[in-house]
Amino acid sequence: MTGFSHVNGASRRIANVPAFGDPFGVFSRDIDRVLGSFLGRGALRPTQAEGDAEATKTLNPRIDVHESDDAIELSAELPGVEQDDVDVSVLEGVLTVKGEKKSTRESNEGARVVERSYGSFTRSFRLPENVDADNISATFKNGVLTLSLPKVVEQKPEPRKISVAGA
Repeated sequence: MTGFSHVNGASRRIANVPAFGDPFGVFSRDIDRVLGSFLGRGALRPTQAEGDAEATKTLNPRIDVHESDDAIELSAELPGVEQDDVDVSVLEGVLTVKGEKKSTRESNEGARVVERSYGSFTRSFRLPENVDADNISATFKNGVLTLSLPKVVEQKPEPRKISVAGA
């Protein structure tokens, strides 16, 4: 699909079809929006990333979010990224995943085709109120970062018996 429509011999650009770049970029933004609305108000929502905006456009890791009764699991595909080049942090209710995919070559001199992307990335998510930010854990295996975000156990108040004294 070229992003153009031919009508009566004249070419017109189709407004909702990207003519270049990542054809799934539109879907990625929609999925992020759906995840935020599905998990409810205050749930995992992408926030504006800090840092180099151009680099975050180039490398935008795909993320899956699964929720159970006691935790939320977030999995990020980071192919070609080394574990030491990944940084996960939480500050003021925002979970941030930063990293860098480094090229193994010094230069692209003599390259015929270079399709792989290199550079740094940042993804940030606002945590829901019911996540225990102090007990978040992370594992990295086969290019997949998995974060476990345990939920706070709600304690239901129990009535306290008050003895009534006679006068």
